[in-house]
Formats: sequence, structure tokens, C-alpha cells
Amino acid sequence: MDEFKAIRAMAAAFERSPAQHNALFESDAEIFSIGATRLAITTDEFCEEEDGFRSTNIEKLGWNLVAATLSDLAAAGADPAFFLQVLGLPERDFEHFASELTRGINSALKASGCYLLGGDTSCGEHWRYVGTAIGTFSNEPLLRSTDAERLILYATGSFGDGNLSALNPAYQAKFELHHDFMRRVRPFLGLGMDSSDGLRNTLATLCMVNPSAKITVNADAVPVHPDVAAFCHSTGMPQQGFFFGSGGEYELIVGVYPDQREAFEKACQSCEATCIGSLEKSEQPGLFWQKTAESPAKPDIPLQIDPRFHKDRQAYVDEILKVTQSIFS
Repeated sequence: MDEFKAIRAMAAAFERSPAQHNALFESDAEIFSIGATRLAITTDEFCEEEDGFRSTNIEKLGWNLVAATLSDLAAAGADPAFFLQVLGLPERDFEHFASELTRGINSALKASGCYLLGGDTSCGEHWRYVGTAIGTFSNEPLLRSTDAERLILYATGSFGDGNLSALNPAYQAKFELHHDFMRRVRPFLGLGMDSSDGLRNTLATLCMVNPSAKITVNADAVPVHPDVAAFCHSTGMPQQGFFFGSGGEYELIVGVYPDQREAFEKACQSCEATCIGSLEKSEQPGLFWQKTAESPAKPDIPLQIDPRFHKDRQAYVDEILKVTQSIFS
């Protein structure tokens, strides 16, 4: 299955509103106008089976569901304003589940300055969740595409914990909120995207929407979550492998204008964002990886690494390890 091909086919069946500003795949959130007001809207469905969102701590799950939904608004440079949800509760112990989940949802919404308007609730064998968020703009919307000749790529937070959650049922990540960060740094940015499909898939999508751009990433510079580092130390798995998994990390990748780099870094708090590489117009476009800053850049392998398209979880992990070995050996 080619997910992008399927989405293009479905989108072609619908008339696109003249009030919508972004093209297909060009933004994490859909950007549109009502009169003179520009808004952003995003909607996402989550479940434990496909997304690896663990419910060991139900309150933390509620926080994560909101953080993951609002991440699209942050990547587009929008301030969260309103929220809608479709909550499918598990039939077993649904009252306790609903109470704990609501506690986490409310905590994340309050921390984001976002308000729940309403939604729908049902019961089933397993929990399911759909979050819809609406945001406003105080600056120009931020897209995945750019006309800049060169941008310096920064990543928020650390990576791998989202994929560790998907791989290890005993582990539960907690995602960060990025709206305060984006309010401070938005004037210095020329591009933005969240890593809801993992780091490598995010970078590959940026290459797709910027077909004349070369993205070079220093894997050694990408911050690895301490829990992932500990897991890799105990199992012998390469840390870079967690960059290639499709589990949602919900960190942001942003492109900083070179002449705004000093101002950007001054606006960042300690360890809030790390330089991981660059994007520049090139006659040899595509995604390239460096093992370290001194290593030669190797081209990415053009294939889709996604557990939905492998026969089982082990085949998915084996593919990740094979690609990791090929690129970083």
C-alpha cells in the first residue's frame, strides 16, 4: 500500500475549497479562512493496536492523546483554541477509564490554553480516540514547503521514546507540548513539521514536498531519549534504528533561516532544540544521512518502513535493523 497515493486518489474526488490556503501534504494542519480570520484545523484517530499508545497509566494516555493532536497545530505555527473529541471507552471498567483519561485530557488542554467544545462517546471492546483541534494565527502560517535556498534544521526534545512505546508494551512515553516554544521562535522559521510518523518518515515527507531540496542529517547529533539509550545499551540494538521506526515521536522539526540562527537560539530555552542538519536547494536532492559530522553523507533507502505493511512485528523490526546497518555501517 502506498499511503500517499491513496490519499491523492481520495482527495481528487473532492472539490477543494477556495478558502483553503495549503496544498495537499503541505502542512500538518489544514489552513483556511472564514472572512478575514485565518484558522488551522487538524483531526487524528488513535488506538493502542496501531499507534502503540499504551494505557498502563490512563491519565498519561489522556495527556498524550491531546499532545499528539495539538502537535499538528504547533507545527503549522497555530495557537490552540478549541478541541473536539470522539471517545470510545473500553467496556471493561469504563467508568474508571473515563475518569482517569479525562483527568489527563483536561490537564493537557489547560496547559495548552485550549478548550473542549464537545464531542461523542461510545463503548467497545478496546479504547479508541479521535481528537480534533482548531487553532488561530498570530503570525504567518508555517508550511512544510519552503522557497529558501538553505535552512538549518533543528529538532525539539529527544527521540525514540515514541517508537520504544510501540515496540515495548511495558513502556509508556509522555509527549511534550510545543506551543510556547513555537510562539517564541516562529519569526525565525521557514519550515515546520511534527514527527508523528517517526523521524525518518518526517524527513522523507519534507523531501517529497520540497523536491529540489537536499536534506542532510547528522544522526550523531539527534538527541536520543535516555530511556531509549538505556534500552539499546541493554539489548545491543543500535540507537539510530529508533530514528527509522514509524511510531509517533511528536517532536518538531523546524527550519531556521541562517541569518536568524543566533536570534533563534537566544529565544530557545536550555536543551529545547538541537541542530541536526540542513536543507538546501541542490542538483542532487533527497535525504542523506551522516553517522557523525565528519562522516560522508549516504543517501536514504527509498522504501516505506511501516508495521502496517509488514507481515508481523518481527519483520518490521528486522527491516529497520537491515536499513540501519546499511546506512550507518
